[in-house]
Amino acid sequence: MGRPARGNWTRAQLLAIERSERETGYNAWLSERISPERSLHDMRHRSVIITQYNEQPSLLLRTLSSLRNRTPSKLLREIILVDDGSDREYGNFTGTLQDNFRDLLVQLSHQKQLGLMQARLTGARKAQGEVLVFLDAHVEVTRGWLPPLLAPLLESNKTCTTPVVDTIDYENFAYRRGKPSRGFFNWDFNYVQLPLLKEELLAMPAPHDNPIMNGGLFAIDRRWFFELGGYDEGLRIWGAEQFELSLKIWLCGGRILEVPCSRVGHLYRNGSFQVQYTKSDSGSKALARNYRRVAEVWLDEYKDKLYANLPHLTHIKVGSLTKQKALRQRLQCKPFQWFLDHLAIDFLEVYPLEEPVDYAFGALQSLAASHLCLERSESTTHPQLLPCDEDLVYPKLQQKWTLSHFRDLHSSSHCLELQKRESQAEIWLWQCHHHAGNQFWSYDSNSKQLINGQKKSEQRCLEAVIEDRKVVANICDSKNQRQQWKFGYVDEVRLEDFWKNVPDQM
Repeated sequence: MGRPARGNWTRAQLLAIERSERETGYNAWLSERISPERSLHDMRHRSVIITQYNEQPSLLLRTLSSLRNRTPSKLLREIILVDDGSDREYGNFTGTLQDNFRDLLVQLSHQKQLGLMQARLTGARKAQGEVLVFLDAHVEVTRGWLPPLLAPLLESNKTCTTPVVDTIDYENFAYRRGKPSRGFFNWDFNYVQLPLLKEELLAMPAPHDNPIMNGGLFAIDRRWFFELGGYDEGLRIWGAEQFELSLKIWLCGGRILEVPCSRVGHLYRNGSFQVQYTKSDSGSKALARNYRRVAEVWLDEYKDKLYANLPHLTHIKVGSLTKQKALRQRLQCKPFQWFLDHLAIDFLEVYPLEEPVDYAFGALQSLAASHLCLERSESTTHPQLLPCDEDLVYPKLQQKWTLSHFRDLHSSSHCLELQKRESQAEIWLWQCHHHAGNQFWSYDSNSKQLINGQKKSEQRCLEAVIEDRKVVANICDSKNQRQQWKFGYVDEVRLEDFWKNVPDQM
């Protein structure tokens, strides 16, 4: 570990040491007896940077306490906490934090809200550590989280690392282990997760390539972060910053690794809760602006695919991109095509540029109560039955459902999912994974039933519970009108080939 070698040397050994020093100018005799792969203390300092806006004190205290209690003191120089213009009063909470964490904590604040990216840049500029570790304000680190996260950075200062993100249940605060995965984005600029490649699974728990980080938790060399320009200062409030930084790292000579031996719990809010990042509606406008800035600078000709799915982006004013394009040229960054060729072996299979025609789309109207249609509403946990839109073929987005070429049933990026095969089983809305399983749905145009499952013995049908305005899954019964649904549009010709090349139908 770099400590001095001491021993009760014999006279013969001392003579050998003297002779080697005369011949080489150093203790060559000792050098031959030290492993060529010896370990050394990492002499670099680390700064953890956390930003917060109106964060509840109990969550923030738990985050900071887990850092102090589960991080070796020799690895942690400082925790920098940046308040991004919070406007809620929690008494003398600043003083409480300083009393509890003393010299470990550095508190900074903005007079007004500047957004996540600017707050992180404020913390990074103030940091004294050579390695920056960015965390959200509502996390809990586990024992041993930091050493494996830092190890790849010792091999290359252009490597960025991310931990496996576990889940802290928003209702009962249970801690649940997450699965290693590869982050990406789809052509609607939603963050998605892809499974590990076969060779990565075999190599577990070794770190593996992570094309797109989730954005909230990562470690990076300070000089490399600023060589990359930090975050694009034209990005506002929140959103798309993980796409921008990830693409910049990969295309400009770096690498992102997810480290399975590093685990951090993250509190995800109830899906029906609408996070308000600003007091006005400027948050959604800022997100659209951020999307277009990233697309214009980093996606090259593939931005047209994004704009085809999100045409409103083409009307968004993004400000000057001169600085970002000059940075890309100065660092001699690769084209986006390189990113797809080297990191997206399976991505284009799941999210093709030319998507096959879907089987059916539009509103899903209950034939047991024709005034009710399936709606995603504001909840991303369970769908509801609400009054149908006037246009059943092209309804409002919350009632637009698609039986896609992936053989899933989705609205936007959320798919209907059946997790249990019990009577009156709950229907969930989860991010689409496009791998069939519990999100596999088919439509029988004769019986008008929506059927979950590939194996006939396990199939269940979507059933309307009119009185509760919800849906469940039960054993299929073609005579049960509550299991009968009408799509806004069905491609009958394409539907005839639905079961071709589908395994496990027995």
